[in-house]
Amino acid sequence: MPGRGRKSSSLLVSAAIFIILEVAAIAMLHSSSVLQDIWLNRSSHRVAGWLWGGGRRVAGYFQLGSRNRLLQEENARLGEELRKYRELENSEQYLSKALPADDSFDYIFAHIVKMGTKSQRNYIIVDKGLLDGVGPDCGVVTSEGVVGVIDAADDYLAYGRTLMNPNMHVSVRIGRDGVAGPLSWDGRSSRGAVLSGIPLGYRAEVGDTLWTSGYSAIFPAEIPVGVVMGSSTRSGAAQDVEVELLQDFRALDYVTVVRNRNLAAIEALEQKAEEEQR
Repeated sequence: MPGRGRKSSSLLVSAAIFIILEVAAIAMLHSSSVLQDIWLNRSSHRVAGWLWGGGRRVAGYFQLGSRNRLLQEENARLGEELRKYRELENSEQYLSKALPADDSFDYIFAHIVKMGTKSQRNYIIVDKGLLDGVGPDCGVVTSEGVVGVIDAADDYLAYGRTLMNPNMHVSVRIGRDGVAGPLSWDGRSSRGAVLSGIPLGYRAEVGDTLWTSGYSAIFPAEIPVGVVMGSSTRSGAAQDVEVELLQDFRALDYVTVVRNRNLAAIEALEQKAEEEQR
C-alpha cells in the first residue's frame, strides 16, 4: 500500500508540472503573438512610410525640371531688371555730366518705346508724358546730339519728330564762336545733314564740330551735333555745309527730354510783340 501511495503522489506532481508547463506555453504563445503583431505593425508602417517617401521623391524628381525652369526664368528676369537699373543709373550719371548745365532747362530721362528710321517722316515715342513734365515743344537729345522735338503727349507717353524728318530744323553753330544757321536732314542717310545759308566768305574747316546755338527756345546751347565733312556753293549767294551727325539713330535706346522752363513766357512775349507790330 505504501508503494501505491507514493505512485499516486508522483502522478499528481507530474500532472501539476504538465499543467503548469501548458499554461506557461499558452502564455508564451499569446505573448509571442502580441510581439509578432507589434513587429508586423511596425514593419508595415516602415514599408508604408518608405513607399510614401519614395513616391514623394519620385514626384519631386519629375517636378524638378519645371521648378528649375521657373527658377531660371526668375533669375533671368531679375538679372535683366538689375542690368537695366545699372544701365539707367550709369546713363543718367553720364548724361548729367555730358549735357550742358543750364538752369533754365529741366532734364527728363526717358526710354524709347518706338522709333521710325526708314521713312521720310521719321518719328519717336518715349515712355514719359505729361505726368512727368514732358509735353509739346520739348526737345529730345543725347550726349551725342539732337534727336528730335516732342509734338504731342498724353499722361504717360510722348510723340515727336526726329531730325531724320524734313520738317525738323535745328539752329547750330560752327565751332563755339562761329556762324550759325539751320541744320536739317539730308534725306539720304541716318548720319547725313546739311547746314544751309552759310555766307560764302566763311570758311568751314573739315572736322569742325557743330554745336546747338542756343537761339532756339527748345534746345540748350552747346550740345554737340555733328562735324563738318565739306561744303558747296548754292545759288552763288551762300554755301551749304555737309555734316556728319554724331548721333547714330540706329543705336538709340535712352534719351533725355529737355524742357525750357521759360518757354511759355517766351512764347507769350513773342506773340505780344507780333500783335504790336501789326
